Amino acid sequence: MSYIIARGEEPAEDLVLDCEYELDVATAKGFVLKWKHNDLQIYQWIPSKKPVAFTSFKGHVDLEYSVSDDRFQKYRALKLINPMANFTGNYSCAVQTYDANEVRSAHLQIIVPEVEFNLTYHRESNGSTVVQCAVSDISPKPELALFIDESETKEVVLTEDHVQGAYDVVLQHVLTDDSKDTAIHCQLSIPGTNYTKKREKMFHGAAFRANISTLQALLYALAAAVLSSTIRY
Repeated sequence: MSYIIARGEEPAEDLVLDCEYELDVATAKGFVLKWKHNDLQIYQWIPSKKPVAFTSFKGHVDLEYSVSDDRFQKYRALKLINPMANFTGNYSCAVQTYDANEVRSAHLQIIVPEVEFNLTYHRESNGSTVVQCAVSDISPKPELALFIDESETKEVVLTEDHVQGAYDVVLQHVLTDDSKDTAIHCQLSIPGTNYTKKREKMFHGAAFRANISTLQALLYALAAAVLSSTIRY
């Protein structure tokens, strides 16, 4: 299970972790429901009392949220308010009575979406054409894959930077033949989740080289004009 934190003014979606169970009222004596995050108790509900949140989850749990009018089901679910990146982890729900104790667990991945995700290309001073795919300020650590004409290329230079829980990742690839038109796309994904994004760009080789040649000719002409003017002066 994954949850994407909203950036900026985007409305945040509710994050509700439910704990479904069947309970025989005849054997419900001593009933207590507990939620844990990575083995640390964060929530407790006893039907005769109001739910209680513990530790760093105080202020992040909606203690008024209910899923049923049934006395032994009402506050079973955990509704998280403004989830944080460090809420990633294993969550377990324990239903206890004097006669039984049942536990269910699941992993939750909190995703902080990227600030930027770009696919570009540029000409180096040595004449080679470099394709670059870059993503910034994303968590957890993403994976980037670069495709040239629908085939993933492994001939890449990978650069990674990790600052205060966020990742910047850059892939660079030198085109082996920059004289032809080439379809380029870069895929971003976060392992273990369904979070994927894609950037596509068409590299027009002949036109790109022609533009570079025209620019170089203009620069040479400008330099020659400046030099000629200086000599006459």
